[in-house]
Amino acid sequence: MDAQAIRKALEEKGCLYTGHFVGVSTKHLAGYCNIDPLMPHVKLVGQFIKLIVDNFRDDGIDTVASPAVGAIPFAHWGAQHLMTSTDKEIMGVWADKVSGAAQREFAFEREGFAKAVQGKKVLIIEDMINQMTSIKAMIKTVREAGGTVVGVGAIAANKGASAEALDVPKFVKLCSVEYDVWTAEDCPVNGLCAQGVPIVEDIGHGDDYKKAHPDYKGGYVKLLA
Repeated sequence: MDAQAIRKALEEKGCLYTGHFVGVSTKHLAGYCNIDPLMPHVKLVGQFIKLIVDNFRDDGIDTVASPAVGAIPFAHWGAQHLMTSTDKEIMGVWADKVSGAAQREFAFEREGFAKAVQGKKVLIIEDMINQMTSIKAMIKTVREAGGTVVGVGAIAANKGASAEALDVPKFVKLCSVEYDVWTAEDCPVNGLCAQGVPIVEDIGHGDDYKKAHPDYKGGYVKLLA
């Protein structure tokens, strides 16, 4: 499958949205990619993860790691596909979100997970990279646990995501999902906030924004049943 076919599959599964969204970075987005509707389709998910890890078969990967929550299955999918093609035991772990943190943080909290990263060559697999806030936090977590990040793979990514931007040797995305982005400060001046476009509260982090800004002039909408 090429990038166009993968993007079409995401569209057909209902993963791509247009509208006014708020990301974990607090930035405002004119679109959103939500991988959740894809996840029940196990065969397709497996195909996507195989396409990602095939790019890292010769990189000596010891461990595949993913951030919680949505990407957790990718760690085991990725490890399994790599073991099939390399005939080497490869571990799969995930990092949990640190609750109450002022900004996005992850930690290897479960028994044996940090050990599976320490001193290992690690491939990180994410579902969608929007503003790189979460993936950068995940990269930091792996490095602080003593792992060497060999690369990052994602099903989809917004513009700006690159190996250079993430400070990793290799970055692979299966397709691009690009839309305009505004900082929290710029949105009321030049963005969708200035236009009074309603914020989607049940996808992304619009619900958190609503709690902090209940009187937003554009109001709030829900897209999910």
